[in-house]
Amino acid sequence: MRIHIEIDSEKIKTSLISIGKRFDIWHFLLLYFAIHMIQLSFPNDGSYVFDEAHYVPASLATLNGVAANAEHPPLPKIIGALGIWVFGNNWFGWRFPQVLIQIGALYLFYLIAKRFLGDPWALGATMLLAFDTIFFIHGGTLLIDMPSFLFGFLAFELYFRKRYGWSAASMGLTFLAREMSIFFFAALAIYHLAVNRKALKPALKIGVSYTLVTLLVFGGLMFAYDLKYLPPKSVNVTTFTFQNVILNPNGTAITTITSTSQSISKDVIWNPVDHVLFIANYHGPKGIVINETYAPYQYAWNWILPIDDPFSSPTYYRVDVTVSNGTVTKHYTPIWYRAQANLPLWYGVFPAFIGLIYALIRRKETGTAVFALSGIILNYAPWVAMSLLVRRIGFNYYMIWTLPFIALGLAFSWKQLGRYGKAALALNVLACLAFFVAFFPVKPMP
Repeated sequence: MRIHIEIDSEKIKTSLISIGKRFDIWHFLLLYFAIHMIQLSFPNDGSYVFDEAHYVPASLATLNGVAANAEHPPLPKIIGALGIWVFGNNWFGWRFPQVLIQIGALYLFYLIAKRFLGDPWALGATMLLAFDTIFFIHGGTLLIDMPSFLFGFLAFELYFRKRYGWSAASMGLTFLAREMSIFFFAALAIYHLAVNRKALKPALKIGVSYTLVTLLVFGGLMFAYDLKYLPPKSVNVTTFTFQNVILNPNGTAITTITSTSQSISKDVIWNPVDHVLFIANYHGPKGIVINETYAPYQYAWNWILPIDDPFSSPTYYRVDVTVSNGTVTKHYTPIWYRAQANLPLWYGVFPAFIGLIYALIRRKETGTAVFALSGIILNYAPWVAMSLLVRRIGFNYYMIWTLPFIALGLAFSWKQLGRYGKAALALNVLACLAFFVAFFPVKPMP
């Protein structure tokens, strides 16, 4: 018996092209959501991933009216508390709200990229960002980063729609979400002044009112939080020891009864200025110090240069917490959650930088170039300065605030290549996808 099979390559090619043309942002986000549903329940036995060991208890404390982790703005803990209140104190209640926030943030990023680049470049830029392993992990665990992306991107999109008041209000929520949000604000300010340089006086007027609304929203909500929760910035415990000497009728000591008592006093934060200063001092040169065994990812230049083992990455440990006789013990177990840089995106800072500088020199699409370039510099340079001046950095995940601007700059640079641009973008996306699959955080440890 002979079987004859004919393959019409042209028909297959036409079908694939047709499917590709119909594939849009909604298909991608639905697929991304499904992938998160696979990741979400690992682990699902009550143990934590990485800093969930801090932020799940902080969210529970917030739900119960107790302040926690005052070294960061409060909005992520409030959102975490709402997630637990709605979905329960379990892995789903911890992580599912973060997935929804990340999906929303990615859609807003797509709208921003589409405004600058159009399609398919905007979809490509969104996929580049979404396939970053660290960005994905932080959108599927109860950490404190995703709200700053959601409200930051919303502020950008509302600004581009000339809804300046609402944009400023969203920027205020961004400040309430993460201290790094100040660099999003600075990038938008530079863009605003650059594109309105020929009408600087009205631009400054808009900028001043924008800043005031941002600070009013941030300050007002922070003030309300501080007055309600009164987070402590220091706690003093004084121990008093009392001795009662028991005498017999002859005046001789029979025994001595010793008792102790404690007096606890708190220096609390009750206003936004005090809270901002507390955050600044905590993260500043005199604050927390990372003094660990050397690892390449502790220096920011190793994030974007293959100088010293680009595959050296922190492990996001599984954290099991046990309480016995009032003693809290944490057990750290390696699992396959690794903060591995997606190198086709992180190293993409160089072609992105070249393309953006070239656009500025040629005075071509300068608004896009200014926005992406200022975002890259402002969100990356502080970590270089910290690496040089202060200490080694404990993790490399701080790079995620730079990544949206790199993704935008990369897609912009490939677009400048003309007929070769789409192929370059497709290869870039496929390379990022390969890294994403290789370091997907759900698989057994070797």
